[in-house]
Amino acid sequence: MAFVKQMTVAPYLPDRVEALGDNTGQYSDKDIGKAMKQNAAGYLEQCASGDEIYGFVTAVEPATEDGHSIGSVSCDVNKEAYAVDEVGGLTRGARVVAGTPTALGTATPDGGNVIAASAATAVHAWIVVETYGGAAGDRVLLRKV
Repeated sequence: MAFVKQMTVAPYLPDRVEALGDNTGQYSDKDIGKAMKQNAAGYLEQCASGDEIYGFVTAVEPATEDGHSIGSVSCDVNKEAYAVDEVGGLTRGARVVAGTPTALGTATPDGGNVIAASAATAVHAWIVVETYGGAAGDRVLLRKV
């Protein structure tokens, strides 16, 4: 049987606390696992299809700061996250971007947020380190590089 990588937990590299959204406090625990990007104001918002991924939401607090939701985001180098291959065919080493997003307030699907391959060089690059099937809808393990 071949070696299959699993997510590595890094207890000495905690997730970052970030302000989420457009100061309407709309994020909830249903948004855990969603792909996030930085907006022009420096806050994080949910990625649209094809956006470069800054990180993935790992927790959302019930409190707000200046109307923004507060949450933890996994975004540092060597952090890992599970996601779902949107179109199939992702291979180890492939760079990825956000796929079709799930609406805010709607639970992230089992297996994680959807992602798609990207040929572009990204500032915040996530790569595939393991595939679990290789077809559309199959789970993959990502790592930030």
